[in-house]
Amino acid sequence: MAYADAQGALERLEERRRLSPVRRPWRIRTLIAERQALARIDNSPIDDQAFTIDGRGAVLPSAFDLSHWRQAIGAPITLDMLLNDGLGVMRWLGIVAADGMNAAPALRSGRSPEDILPAIAQWQQAAAALPPSPPLLQSAQLFHLWQRHAPIGHGDLVASLLVGDRWGPGRWIGSAGGLIALGLDNSSVAWRQASGERLDLIWLEAIATGAHAHLDLETRLRAYAWRAAQHIERRRRPGRLKDVLRLAMTHPRISSGSVAKALGLTSAGAIKLLAIAESEGLLIEQSGQASYRSYALPINMTPIAARRPLQDWLIDDFWSDEPENTASPEPL
Repeated sequence: MAYADAQGALERLEERRRLSPVRRPWRIRTLIAERQALARIDNSPIDDQAFTIDGRGAVLPSAFDLSHWRQAIGAPITLDMLLNDGLGVMRWLGIVAADGMNAAPALRSGRSPEDILPAIAQWQQAAAALPPSPPLLQSAQLFHLWQRHAPIGHGDLVASLLVGDRWGPGRWIGSAGGLIALGLDNSSVAWRQASGERLDLIWLEAIATGAHAHLDLETRLRAYAWRAAQHIERRRRPGRLKDVLRLAMTHPRISSGSVAKALGLTSAGAIKLLAIAESEGLLIEQSGQASYRSYALPINMTPIAARRPLQDWLIDDFWSDEPENTASPEPL
């Protein structure tokens, strides 16, 4: 049931990625949420205002983002390369540059690239020896194996989550690498030391929770877009108001300066449009004064907490009066 719930959530997420009328701003918002979840797990939390979004919709980390291997988030890597090309894995994570060894990340990892490569090869050998299992469960085992081998030295927790996510939810359209991290970040169980069936259950619950957090975000964005469209249609002369609101849906915060630059407006024109949007309840002021004010959507864009608390079923079994059922299941 947990596996079906997780896979069903991923399939719904993939469907909404194709059909949602707000898929562009939603994709950017989910990517920011996943990056923030990985950064929090890496003990390097980053504010959503620290990200830069370019004209192509790519989310770029700032100089203040100190989390490990952030360049791998949203970067593609084939499953074959993951298990057979150690140098390709190192390049994907950013331990080495595409054209050779890069000393700075290697020093931060705690080991030299020459030592990391054979350690990753040992992890790949152990991964190849795993018994066949469905992708979402196999991804949990790959995550656990990486934790045991710790081939990098520092930042292995983030690397293991990125690897596990790519092997599991990364097969569907909807995860950029941090969907599982988003689900685990919302959980209250001791997942870092989990193994075996307990890890499988926690892992599947985290996938479902992360996917539902993204789906909930899409619902809120879609509801806002509908309400904003009603306001614009009622205005006799909407001008560039629609463009301003589209920009606000994509960016966590906007200001008169960012609006003027993105839309080719004067500062006075941008300030006027922002004031109109605020007066109609389409934007709310966040901070600053005069031309330095920042604005955001009047909805909560924080990912939802876990849909239900993840149950530590081993503790439940320990306190249960019922005897453990050790009999073989009846054939279907």
